[in-house]
Amino acid sequence: MGVAPRIRALRIRAGKSQADMAQRLGLNIAWYADLESRDEELASTLTMFKAMELASLLGVTLHELLDEPPVTGERIALTDLPAHILAHAKREGLCVEQMEARLGWELREFLDSPIALAAELPIQFFQAFAATLGIDWLALVPEET
Repeated sequence: MGVAPRIRALRIRAGKSQADMAQRLGLNIAWYADLESRDEELASTLTMFKAMELASLLGVTLHELLDEPPVTGERIALTDLPAHILAHAKREGLCVEQMEARLGWELREFLDSPIALAAELPIQFFQAFAATLGIDWLALVPEET
């Protein structure tokens, strides 16, 4: 089952309407409906924090929502991520601009303010550079309780 039908099934199980979910997440109803109809919608439009909020409203963790096992290896705090990115660029002999070109995302603002930008950037941003760094992007998700 893809992520979109899983969101729908979990919402129905939780006894919530699409309108209720949209309102609680601060999304319009069409945007929320897209989350339940397109698997790629979650990663391309929601921030990591908004996806965690969605999972919480559905009574699961983000890992459960995505049907992914919890990360067992090293976790990387968002505040430590800029250092990891810069160290990777140095090992690869790349400047920040070259890393940006390789990733297809601008990094300067994120390097300066990772928490603030994490609240604005879609999950695809984290997936892109996690793949470049050779790590599971879910290792970047803050601990869920």
